[in-house]
Amino acid sequence: MSDESEVDLISEGSTDDPPDQSSAVASSPPVIAIDDGDGIPGSDSDDVVIVGSDVDILAEDSNSEVSDSADDERGQEEQQRTEPPQENAPHTTSDAGPSSQAEQPTSRNSGNSSQPLPVPHESSTSADLAVPGPSASSESQNTSLQDFQTPILIRPSVPAVRALADPNESIVHFRSPKRRRLMSPAKNDEKGEGGQCCSICFEPWTNSGNHRLASLKCGHLFGMGCIEKWLKGQGGKCPQCNEKAKLKDVRVIYAKTIKMVDTSEKERALRELEQEKTLRRKADLDAAEARLRCQQYMDESRRLREELDRVRGELSTLRSRSHAGGGVPSSQASPSQMTSQHQQLQGQFTLDKTIKIWEAGRCRVVDFCASLAALVVSQPSSSPLFPGFGIKKISAMDFKTSSYMTLHTKAIRGITFHPMVDDGVLLSGSMDKTVKLTSMITNTVVQTYNTFFPVWSVEWNTDNQNYFYAGQQNGTVLEFDTRNTSEHVQQLNAEGSKSPIVALQFLTHDVNAAFRPGGLIVGQLDRTTFHQIKGNDESRLHILPLEGNLTSLHLDPGTRHLLASFRPTAKHPSVRHQLCELSTTNTVGSEAAVTCNIIHTFHGSRSQSTLAKTMLRSHPADNARLLVVAGDEASNTAHIWDTATSRLVQRLPCEGMAVDFSSFTINNTTYLAALTERTLKVHRWC
Repeated sequence: MSDESEVDLISEGSTDDPPDQSSAVASSPPVIAIDDGDGIPGSDSDDVVIVGSDVDILAEDSNSEVSDSADDERGQEEQQRTEPPQENAPHTTSDAGPSSQAEQPTSRNSGNSSQPLPVPHESSTSADLAVPGPSASSESQNTSLQDFQTPILIRPSVPAVRALADPNESIVHFRSPKRRRLMSPAKNDEKGEGGQCCSICFEPWTNSGNHRLASLKCGHLFGMGCIEKWLKGQGGKCPQCNEKAKLKDVRVIYAKTIKMVDTSEKERALRELEQEKTLRRKADLDAAEARLRCQQYMDESRRLREELDRVRGELSTLRSRSHAGGGVPSSQASPSQMTSQHQQLQGQFTLDKTIKIWEAGRCRVVDFCASLAALVVSQPSSSPLFPGFGIKKISAMDFKTSSYMTLHTKAIRGITFHPMVDDGVLLSGSMDKTVKLTSMITNTVVQTYNTFFPVWSVEWNTDNQNYFYAGQQNGTVLEFDTRNTSEHVQQLNAEGSKSPIVALQFLTHDVNAAFRPGGLIVGQLDRTTFHQIKGNDESRLHILPLEGNLTSLHLDPGTRHLLASFRPTAKHPSVRHQLCELSTTNTVGSEAAVTCNIIHTFHGSRSQSTLAKTMLRSHPADNARLLVVAGDEASNTAHIWDTATSRLVQRLPCEGMAVDFSSFTINNTTYLAALTERTLKVHRWC
């Protein structure tokens, strides 16, 4: 028998007076029960319980809970003790008492037919097994043990106990050591991972049958049968995210295996790349602002130095003349009035035609199509059945309206034809967040591009005819490629000001010009910038030193001069039209910085409520001279200045504030069209 099933007995009584055989039988434990989970006596996992009146028995401390079945078995055991002894019971007497009447118990396990087992006595020692009585000799002890062998009863699920072998032992020595439950090493529970099993039943998916792989519209994966039962009985929600779902949202996934690729490092690298790009753009913007401030300081310093040199020269002249005793010539003190250095050219613009566009107003932009010899004007739809905004074509031969075409659902803010390609394709941008390419020859929309914000201005790239730009309301510029019909290819002006883009002008790269770089001039309400286009779709930002509330930008491609118009402000109480010349400077850094020098400023009225456009064009009689054309809100006229003389040469009545201008030549005759919100005034140079 194993160590766990050993029985220790504590003998009671006097060692001087050995009891007789009958008393030994009466005092000996009548029943020994062995708990064997397998029903096989003598296994290593057996638990032994000694039941008797003369033996002190204590239950093992580790088994704190005893089942009700064990209590019932003890009751049956007491009942068996009261029954009369059987005839084949060994060593029974009439006065043995209740202890001797239970020498022939039956097994409590009805399913086990094994006979009671005797306690082994030949291999047992005095420490393992002790019989009450005098300690005379080992032989007498063995004889008494053989004479009083007690039947053994197999009792399942009864806790093992141990008897005290020494009176000096305490309860600590008596307690059996607690059993250690051997825990199997933790296994990788794939069901708990949720990566290869259904989260409802925690069973693996299958590629066919009722438990095949399926998903909801939210993207979570389940077994098809499980998720169908779930949706029928759980209120129609996803078990994982509680998003509303229906049976029709269950989608079967045809896949043999599902594996997730760890892209965390890639995503982290992409985020870091975007952060670096943002920081670089911010650094470029800061550098451009620093270059602008440095350029302004240098210009101011140069102006002050020139002023100082002039004053010193005058002072030295006065001192030399005072020492010589002569006075200042009267001719220098009061010079005679002279005529203009440039003789005034003959000719002027006269009104040729007045065209009613729309009585309700809201006409915004006008442009000339050379391939059709026609003017196009934006206006609201004249039919309530087809609301929206479109363009009206006006023949430049007889100035009659030919057709109207609806293009956008909201107001059109910019239209332009390609200046280098005569294909009749109109580029238009609207407040409905779309940019469209429309063929004026066939009156069909060729392509539509969606934008993130309302479009305020559009412009073609004259260096590459496939590219064009759209200025948005949030201050960003989207670059589009006509070969890419889905979305924009690049975003410019993402850093800095978020004011709307009121004007866009593209400057062609020219190696023979004084100012060679090419790029995009971006005009916002609060600043003007130049994006120098380099190779490999790279651009460099330059902030131009122009102050004020910008309303319009216009570039003359021949002289590469820029006209910028500003609203009145507290610092500048009148409308300003500044003629600028772009230039480069190598004073800061290794790369040249782009700036602009103000050649002359033309002043208009003291009020302007609309974002009216202005125009810079060559003089009809002399291409070397430029004319500045701008509307005046106070007088409802169009003012024309000659840049060579800086004089206001003509005022054209417009019957309203002129919001846009277009100049064109037909049959060697130059025309100037001034658009108001309701009419189009066509003037001819003669």
